[in-house]
Amino acid sequence: MKFIKSILTLIGALVVLGLIFVLVRYGTTLKQFDPGALSAYKEMAAKVLETGDPAKGMIIRKKMTIPEGMTKQEAIDNAIEVMDEVASQHGLAMVDHKVMPRKSGIYTQIRSYCSPTIADYFLNYSREFIGFMPCRIGIIEEPNGDIYLYTMNLDLMIHGGKKLSPELLKLAKEVEAGMYGMLEAGAAGEEPDE
Repeated sequence: MKFIKSILTLIGALVVLGLIFVLVRYGTTLKQFDPGALSAYKEMAAKVLETGDPAKGMIIRKKMTIPEGMTKQEAIDNAIEVMDEVASQHGLAMVDHKVMPRKSGIYTQIRSYCSPTIADYFLNYSREFIGFMPCRIGIIEEPNGDIYLYTMNLDLMIHGGKKLSPELLKLAKEVEAGMYGMLEAGAAGEEPDE
Protein backbone atom coordinates (compact mmCIF):
# COMPACT_ATOMS: atom_id res chain seq x y z
CA MET A 1 0.00 0.00 0.00
CA LYS A 2 2.87 2.35 0.84
CA PHE A 3 4.35 1.69 -2.61
CA ILE A 4 1.08 2.66 -4.35
CA LYS A 5 0.87 5.86 -2.28
CA SER A 6 4.44 6.71 -3.28
CA ILE A 7 3.66 6.13 -6.98
CA LEU A 8 0.50 8.26 -6.79
CA THR A 9 2.41 11.01 -4.96
CA LEU A 10 5.08 10.94 -7.67
CA ILE A 11 2.46 11.12 -10.44
CA GLY A 12 0.73 14.03 -8.67
CA ALA A 13 4.05 15.86 -8.28
CA LEU A 14 4.85 15.36 -11.98
CA VAL A 15 1.43 16.70 -12.99
CA VAL A 16 1.89 19.78 -10.77
CA LEU A 17 5.39 20.35 -12.18
CA GLY A 18 4.01 19.99 -15.70
CA LEU A 19 1.30 22.56 -15.02
CA ILE A 20 3.84 24.96 -13.51
CA PHE A 21 6.05 24.53 -16.57
CA VAL A 22 3.14 25.24 -18.94
CA LEU A 23 2.06 28.31 -16.95
CA VAL A 24 5.60 29.73 -16.78
CA ARG A 25 6.35 28.96 -20.42
CA TYR A 26 2.98 29.89 -21.98
CA GLY A 27 1.08 31.80 -19.28
CA THR A 28 1.37 35.22 -20.94
CA THR A 29 0.27 33.84 -24.30
CA LEU A 30 -2.59 31.83 -22.81
CA LYS A 31 -3.96 34.95 -21.08
CA GLN A 32 -4.49 36.46 -24.55
CA PHE A 33 -6.51 33.46 -25.76
CA ASP A 34 -10.23 33.64 -26.34
CA PRO A 35 -12.18 32.53 -23.24
CA GLY A 36 -13.78 29.77 -25.35
CA ALA A 37 -10.44 28.28 -26.47
CA LEU A 38 -10.15 25.65 -23.76
CA SER A 39 -13.68 24.33 -24.24
CA ALA A 40 -13.24 24.26 -28.05
CA TYR A 41 -10.05 22.20 -27.72
CA LYS A 42 -11.59 19.96 -25.03
CA GLU A 43 -14.62 19.22 -27.21
CA MET A 44 -12.43 18.39 -30.21
CA ALA A 45 -10.06 16.24 -28.13
CA ALA A 46 -12.96 14.35 -26.54
CA LYS A 47 -14.35 13.41 -29.97
CA VAL A 48 -10.93 12.37 -31.25
CA LEU A 49 -10.27 10.27 -28.14
CA GLU A 50 -13.73 8.71 -28.33
CA THR A 51 -13.56 7.81 -32.03
CA GLY A 52 -9.84 7.72 -32.85
CA ASP A 53 -10.69 9.82 -35.93
CA PRO A 54 -9.32 13.40 -36.00
CA ALA A 55 -11.80 14.42 -38.71
CA LYS A 56 -14.72 13.65 -36.40
CA GLY A 57 -13.33 16.18 -33.94
CA MET A 58 -13.43 18.95 -36.55
CA ILE A 59 -16.64 18.22 -38.46
CA ILE A 60 -20.36 18.66 -37.82
CA ARG A 61 -22.79 16.36 -39.60
CA LYS A 62 -26.54 16.35 -39.89
CA LYS A 63 -28.81 13.67 -41.35
CA MET A 64 -30.91 14.90 -44.25
CA THR A 65 -34.65 14.35 -44.20
CA ILE A 66 -36.06 12.85 -47.37
CA PRO A 67 -39.72 13.88 -47.51
CA GLU A 68 -42.26 11.23 -48.40
CA GLY A 69 -42.96 11.16 -52.12
CA MET A 70 -39.57 12.69 -52.99
CA THR A 71 -36.65 10.80 -54.50
CA LYS A 72 -33.21 11.15 -52.95
CA GLN A 73 -32.07 13.28 -55.87
CA GLU A 74 -35.12 15.56 -55.56
CA ALA A 75 -34.44 15.91 -51.82
CA ILE A 76 -30.76 16.72 -52.52
CA ASP A 77 -31.73 19.29 -55.17
CA ASN A 78 -34.20 20.84 -52.72
CA ALA A 79 -31.57 20.92 -49.95
CA ILE A 80 -29.13 22.66 -52.30
CA GLU A 81 -31.73 25.27 -53.24
CA VAL A 82 -32.54 25.91 -49.57
CA MET A 83 -28.83 26.09 -48.61
CA ASP A 84 -28.12 28.57 -51.40
CA GLU A 85 -30.99 30.78 -50.17
CA VAL A 86 -29.71 30.69 -46.57
CA ALA A 87 -26.17 31.39 -47.81
CA SER A 88 -27.28 34.51 -49.66
CA GLN A 89 -29.06 35.76 -46.52
CA HIS A 90 -25.68 35.65 -44.77
CA GLY A 91 -23.68 37.22 -47.60
CA LEU A 92 -22.13 33.92 -48.69
CA ALA A 93 -21.95 33.02 -52.35
CA MET A 94 -21.60 29.53 -53.79
CA VAL A 95 -18.17 29.67 -55.43
CA ASP A 96 -17.71 26.05 -56.51
CA HIS A 97 -19.33 22.66 -56.48
CA LYS A 98 -18.16 19.22 -57.45
CA VAL A 99 -20.10 16.01 -57.80
CA MET A 100 -17.66 13.17 -57.28
CA PRO A 101 -17.69 10.22 -59.68
CA ARG A 102 -19.81 7.34 -58.40
CA LYS A 103 -17.13 4.67 -58.69
CA SER A 104 -18.16 3.30 -55.30
CA GLY A 105 -21.83 3.94 -55.95
CA ILE A 106 -22.01 6.47 -53.11
CA TYR A 107 -23.23 9.96 -53.96
CA THR A 108 -20.81 12.69 -52.91
CA GLN A 109 -21.08 16.41 -53.65
CA ILE A 110 -18.93 19.21 -52.25
CA ARG A 111 -20.27 22.76 -52.32
CA SER A 112 -18.03 25.73 -51.49
CA TYR A 113 -19.26 29.07 -50.17
CA CYS A 114 -17.43 32.31 -49.43
CA SER A 115 -17.79 36.03 -48.85
CA PRO A 116 -14.91 37.84 -50.58
CA THR A 117 -15.31 40.81 -48.23
CA ILE A 118 -15.12 38.68 -45.08
CA ALA A 119 -12.30 36.62 -46.59
CA ASP A 120 -10.25 39.81 -47.13
CA TYR A 121 -10.68 40.84 -43.48
CA PHE A 122 -9.50 37.46 -42.24
CA LEU A 123 -6.58 37.19 -44.67
CA ASN A 124 -5.39 40.62 -43.58
CA TYR A 125 -5.54 39.38 -39.98
CA SER A 126 -3.71 36.10 -40.73
CA ARG A 127 -2.86 34.65 -44.12
CA GLU A 128 -3.16 31.16 -42.62
CA PHE A 129 -6.93 31.56 -42.50
CA ILE A 130 -6.79 30.54 -46.16
CA GLY A 131 -6.91 26.97 -44.82
CA PHE A 132 -10.51 27.57 -43.75
CA MET A 133 -11.52 29.01 -47.14
CA PRO A 134 -13.81 28.56 -48.82
CA CYS A 135 -16.30 27.12 -46.35
CA ARG A 136 -17.64 23.80 -47.57
CA ILE A 137 -20.68 21.62 -47.16
CA GLY A 138 -20.42 18.00 -48.22
CA ILE A 139 -23.44 15.95 -49.20
CA ILE A 140 -22.70 12.26 -48.80
CA GLU A 141 -24.77 9.13 -49.20
CA GLU A 142 -23.90 6.63 -46.50
CA PRO A 143 -23.60 2.93 -47.36
CA ASN A 144 -27.06 2.33 -45.81
CA GLY A 145 -28.58 4.93 -48.17
CA ASP A 146 -28.98 7.76 -45.65
CA ILE A 147 -27.84 11.20 -46.80
CA TYR A 148 -25.77 13.39 -44.47
CA LEU A 149 -24.59 16.97 -44.73
CA TYR A 150 -21.13 17.77 -43.36
CA THR A 151 -19.35 21.03 -42.60
CA MET A 152 -16.36 22.13 -40.57
CA ASN A 153 -16.84 22.98 -36.91
CA LEU A 154 -15.78 26.64 -36.85
CA ASP A 155 -15.17 26.81 -33.07
CA LEU A 156 -11.39 26.53 -33.40
CA MET A 157 -11.30 29.18 -36.12
CA ILE A 158 -13.30 31.55 -33.92
CA HIS A 159 -12.14 30.67 -30.40
CA GLY A 160 -8.99 28.56 -30.79
CA GLY A 161 -6.38 31.29 -30.36
CA LYS A 162 -6.02 34.91 -29.36
CA LYS A 163 -9.27 36.85 -29.06
CA LEU A 164 -10.48 38.19 -32.37
CA SER A 165 -11.21 41.89 -32.56
CA PRO A 166 -14.91 42.73 -32.10
CA GLU A 167 -15.20 43.39 -35.85
CA LEU A 168 -13.57 40.07 -36.84
CA LEU A 169 -15.58 38.20 -34.22
CA LYS A 170 -18.82 39.64 -35.62
CA LEU A 171 -17.83 38.60 -39.16
CA ALA A 172 -16.78 35.12 -38.00
CA LYS A 173 -20.07 34.68 -36.17
CA GLU A 174 -21.94 35.71 -39.33
CA VAL A 175 -20.10 33.05 -41.35
CA GLU A 176 -20.75 30.51 -38.59
CA ALA A 177 -24.46 31.39 -38.50
CA GLY A 178 -24.60 31.08 -42.28
CA MET A 179 -22.84 27.72 -42.48
CA TYR A 180 -24.69 26.17 -39.55
CA GLY A 181 -27.97 27.65 -40.81
CA MET A 182 -27.32 26.11 -44.22
CA LEU A 183 -26.57 22.75 -42.62
CA GLU A 184 -29.77 22.80 -40.55
CA ALA A 185 -32.00 24.11 -43.35
CA GLY A 186 -30.52 21.76 -45.95
CA ALA A 187 -30.97 18.75 -43.67
CA ALA A 188 -34.57 19.75 -42.90
CA GLY A 189 -35.30 20.62 -46.53
CA GLU A 190 -36.69 24.03 -45.64
CA GLU A 191 -35.54 27.42 -44.44
CA PRO A 192 -35.85 28.01 -40.71
CA ASP A 193 -38.66 30.27 -39.50
CA GLU A 194 -37.46 33.81 -38.91
